[in-house]
Amino acid sequence: MSVLKQSALKVAVLAIVGLAVAASAHAGSTRWYNSVEEASAEARETSRPMLLDFWADWCVACKVMEKEVYNDQGFVDAAQSFLTVRIDYDKKTAIAKKYNVIALPTIVFTDSYGNEIFRYAGFIDVQRFTALLRALPHDMSAINDLSRVLARDRNNFAALEAMGRRLREAGLFRASNDYYARAVQRIEARSDPGKREAILAEMGDNYLEVKEGKKAAELFERCLKEFPASARRPEWSSRLAEAKALNPR
Repeated sequence: MSVLKQSALKVAVLAIVGLAVAASAHAGSTRWYNSVEEASAEARETSRPMLLDFWADWCVACKVMEKEVYNDQGFVDAAQSFLTVRIDYDKKTAIAKKYNVIALPTIVFTDSYGNEIFRYAGFIDVQRFTALLRALPHDMSAINDLSRVLARDRNNFAALEAMGRRLREAGLFRASNDYYARAVQRIEARSDPGKREAILAEMGDNYLEVKEGKKAAELFERCLKEFPASARRPEWSSRLAEAKALNPR
């Protein structure tokens, strides 16, 4: 074999070995942080969301998830977009209390600063978990910007309204309503019927999205009562009927 062919073969072998090493390093390589603070520091640098897994030694479902879900390559691949943190419920009670964890397992998704945007309580299989990870937003840049504003002024109406809208666009309907509910209480919404109407209507739509008919009906009834001259009344009446159908008496 010529020197040229030997050299080419050596390069090819090295490339194959390099790919194999990289693949081996990637397989099963989810990095679990022990500290929310440590994970948040890196999350803020990369504008990534965090995934907080609350577990305990006595939690049977937690052990099943650790064995069957967290070691699955589908989960590992999908989790690469998140900073993942495992939190021992019994040892880190302050963190569990902060996130109002009352059952295990509980998975809390947050922005880069640790502000909750979604949660799931109970066992979740790898297919549904992977689908959830892929569906959630991976770039927290815009949400982080609003979080910084609200950290300085938690009652900033423009930021509350924008956060509600941003979360709604991301399909995070309950989190959206948390911010909209705060925004609608501000003087800017109370003194501007147009802004209040828009927020209340979107809150109703959010509740419809998560099939909470009673709450949705309350919002659309409020819209019909507060804004009798609105051009959107036929739309709200239709939404109201849809909401009531979710909770028939």
